[in-house]
Amino acid sequence: MLAEPSNSGKYLPFCSERCRLIDLGRWLNEEHTLTAEASDDELGSDNPSHASGASPVLPPGWHDA
Repeated sequence: MLAEPSNSGKYLPFCSERCRLIDLGRWLNEEHTLTAEASDDELGSDNPSHASGASPVLPPGWHDA
């Protein structure tokens, strides 16, 4: 017996296309935000690593995907 691909996971982590688009609209309207404290490098940009395009400091628990 062959397994057929399931559409149940198509919109994960959302339940449907509608819910996915509602969430996207909230991010685009800046109703959702990620907060992070400014680092010393961002406040006083004398550090050459800032000019070289160093990665931003992410809050604890967030990882680059």
